[in-house]
Amino acid sequence: MAESKVILFDGPGRRGAIADVELVAALRRREPRAYAAAWLDLGPSVRRLVTRFFGPGAETADLAQEVFLRFFRRIDELRTPEALRGFLAGICLGVARNELRRVRVRQWVRLTSTGEVPDPPADAPDMEAREALRRLYRLLDRVSAQDRSLFVARFLEKMEMLEVAEAHGISYATAKRRVARAMTRIHKHIERDPALGGYLDGVGELGA
Repeated sequence: MAESKVILFDGPGRRGAIADVELVAALRRREPRAYAAAWLDLGPSVRRLVTRFFGPGAETADLAQEVFLRFFRRIDELRTPEALRGFLAGICLGVARNELRRVRVRQWVRLTSTGEVPDPPADAPDMEAREALRRLYRLLDRVSAQDRSLFVARFLEKMEMLEVAEAHGISYATAKRRVARAMTRIHKHIERDPALGGYLDGVGELGA
C-alpha cells in the first residue's frame, strides 16, 4: 500500500499559492490532517468575513462550521487550486446570504428579545464610532442579501473587484455593474443619515 503524502503546514496564517495548492491536493486525497490544517489556516478569515457580514455581536461559530462543511464537500469543484481562498470566500458569502434570508423571514436579524440591536464590543474606539457602526448595520438590514454581500466583500473585506466577481460566481463586468448598483441603493440610505458620512468617506469609489 502506497504511503500517503504528509503535508506539513506552518500553522494559522500561512499564506501563498504553493501552500494553497498543497492543501487542496491533500483535501482531495481526504487526508484527515488536511481538514485540521484548513480549519486552522483558513478559519480566522472565514470568521472575520462572517462577522463583517452580520456585524458586531454576530455568532460566527455555527456559520463557520457550515461554511467548512460545504467547503470540504465541494473541494473537488475547485478548478484552480491557486484560487482556493476566493472559492472559500464565495462559499462563505453564500452561507451568510442564506442565513440572512432565513433570519429575515423570522424577523430576527440581529435583534435582541426587546427588538433592539445589540451593542458593539466594548473596545470600539469611541462612542461616535460605535453609534456609526450600529447605524451602518441597521442600514444594511434594509438592503437585499445580494447587495449586502457585494458591499461587505468590496468595502469591508477590501476584496479587489476580480475577487468579488469570483466569490459571487459572476464576470468582472457584471461584478462592477452590480457593485455600482448596490452602492447607489446604499448611498440613498447613507444620505438620509448624516452620522454615517464621516465614517464611510471613499466607500463609493469603485476602482478595479
